[in-house]
Amino acid sequence: MKKNKVLSISVIVVLLFAMVTGCSNTSKIKRCSLGSGSVGGTFYLMGGGITTLINKYLPDNFMYSTETTGGSTANLGMLQKGDVELGIAMTSSVLGGYQGSAAWTNGVAHDKVRGMIALYPSSMTIYALADMDIETLKDLNGKTVGLGSKGAAMDTTLRIIFDEMGIKPSAIHNDGHSATAKAVADGVIDCAITFMNPPWPAIMEIEGTKDLKFIALTEDEQNKIMDIFDFYSKSVIKKGAYKGVKEDTLSLNEWNFLCTSSDISVDEIYIITKTIYENQADLLAIHHAASNIVPENNIYSPIPLHGGVVKYMEEVGIDVPSELIPDEYTKE
Repeated sequence: MKKNKVLSISVIVVLLFAMVTGCSNTSKIKRCSLGSGSVGGTFYLMGGGITTLINKYLPDNFMYSTETTGGSTANLGMLQKGDVELGIAMTSSVLGGYQGSAAWTNGVAHDKVRGMIALYPSSMTIYALADMDIETLKDLNGKTVGLGSKGAAMDTTLRIIFDEMGIKPSAIHNDGHSATAKAVADGVIDCAITFMNPPWPAIMEIEGTKDLKFIALTEDEQNKIMDIFDFYSKSVIKKGAYKGVKEDTLSLNEWNFLCTSSDISVDEIYIITKTIYENQADLLAIHHAASNIVPENNIYSPIPLHGGVVKYMEEVGIDVPSELIPDEYTKE
């Protein structure tokens, strides 16, 4: 009887030890969040793909979840506050947030934000119903133009561009991108500008029932806008990207970046960065824009990169411009 009792106690001790050991291993897994965007958008799809990739290949290190958010500005605010570890944002938002120059920051520099991975470029897309008397950028004078959500980075930068180039719309229409596209289709506004990786479903939906035209920039306009904001780069919307794109159309690109915080360790960001690049095919299966996820494109970051990214780029033989190396990074 005594033996059985001793044996029972021994078994309990072993089981408790196993449970404690298991809890210890589990506790090593860091639970993290990635700020993406609204459901159905490219930020949301790409964000979900990235978190799935991290959880798949680094299950002993992290458990990431994707947060549905208001997009760029919301994600940058959460990164600064430490509410998320990763977030996706357009470069105009990243720069305006980092400097504290964008209206949405209220003058507060989001100085903890660091660039991480260049995800994909979005093309400036200027579109209107085909019967609208708009053929050039200057024809936006006296027109009602949709610029997306009020106070967002795109709205702010395009208003500055209009001022610098002497373009005076009769009114600016502010609403979400999909709602703005519907306003174009319904004739509520004359024209809209958005930054999207074509083909964008909201535009394709309009073209299912109505004809659209797409307004090209001139080379001079490209250069002038790039002089105002150097995070833009020259691009072309290829013929056939939409039904209404009858020929290659001069445009500008703005990159979308996965960002992180300087509060996150070099080792953590290094292993996540390395894992994403080595398993890019997983993201390509989700969205064709992931073809742009190569380390060489990180030079398009408008702010310093995270030290973990710098470490990876140096490891694979890529020279990192000095202005992209953060002050806190120390080469090993």
